[in-house]
Amino acid sequence: MNPEPKINILMVDDEPANLVALEATLEVLGQNLVRASSGKDALRHLLDQDFAVILLDVQMPEMNGIETAVAIRERERSRHIPVIFLTARLNTDDMVFKGYSAGAVDFLTKPLQPDILRAKVEVFVELALVRQRLQNEIAERTRFAAEISKLNDELAEKNRTLIETVEELESYSYSISHDMRAPLRSMHGFSQILLDECQSSLSPEHQSYLRKINSGALRLDRLIQDVLSYSMVSRTKFKLQPINLDRLTRDVIEQYPGFQLPEVDIQIERVLPEVMANEATLTQCISNLLGNAIKFVEPEITPKIRIRAEAIGNECRIWFSDNGIGISAMDLDRIFGIFVKIHPAEKYGGTGIGLSIVRKAAEKMGGKVGVESTPGQGSRFWLQLKKA
Repeated sequence: MNPEPKINILMVDDEPANLVALEATLEVLGQNLVRASSGKDALRHLLDQDFAVILLDVQMPEMNGIETAVAIRERERSRHIPVIFLTARLNTDDMVFKGYSAGAVDFLTKPLQPDILRAKVEVFVELALVRQRLQNEIAERTRFAAEISKLNDELAEKNRTLIETVEELESYSYSISHDMRAPLRSMHGFSQILLDECQSSLSPEHQSYLRKINSGALRLDRLIQDVLSYSMVSRTKFKLQPINLDRLTRDVIEQYPGFQLPEVDIQIERVLPEVMANEATLTQCISNLLGNAIKFVEPEITPKIRIRAEAIGNECRIWFSDNGIGISAMDLDRIFGIFVKIHPAEKYGGTGIGLSIVRKAAEKMGGKVGVESTPGQGSRFWLQLKKA
């Protein structure tokens, strides 16, 4: 840590011996003692230096102490410097009045008492040190604030560039994904025509090839659709409104193939409340969560799903509990990542994007999503939104 710069103390007296005596008395303070042999000499020092206090002899030829003090007060830079008058005689009220009017803070009568002089000067030195520390701190904070402002400006510019880049990439990916669906549909359609119309003339091996082409085209088309859905959710600003969650959930169950008995047992416990959401997006979240609960079960097991709501302050948490294969603890944090598959794709299928869409959609609606699970004991996914 750098030592503090010394404080300037100006001593003004036309007698060299008096200046020597003052210096001997004040040198213990460890500050910068500046001598001036006349009033004019003192004013020259004040042109380019600041002082904590001025010790000013009253009786001096040409320009006495009172006149010097008046000149000091007339200058903007020096008008607030405290002045201690040193005088051999203090015999008139008029002198005292003129002295205080000229900016004096005290009068000391010669011969001076060293301890008293040091104590009075030390007070102004301490004040100057405090003022200097405050000025340094203000300067440091100003510099720091300027650096922070500059960094914020740079960060804002980088954010703007990043947002523009992300928007361009999203638009590009949406366009590419959309354009890729047309040739895939052609592949699927033509391969299906060959299977339907030319099956008898094809060898089993060639039929297998066509079925693989057909299956691959369907799988890639589903992946593209999910990418398009994720891109759409990411880019769209949703208008939220009160949604009857109970009615919407029952509609999803009734309208989606494969969500009814006897294939699936889905039950809603009590009436679900209204929430603030976007209806189309919330429909997508519910269908994805129910679809996963149905998909990830052991063979020959009928999927059983229980849906219930729980109030949490001014929000509502909707639980989707299933009897599926469950999720390991190490996978709970990453399961909502895009393209993440924690179970074999050849056994359970899927694109690894569905839960990413649910998470992104929940965030865009001001909510969140999570899961609790134990392998072999099912999973309990939840979607939390604000109450209507």
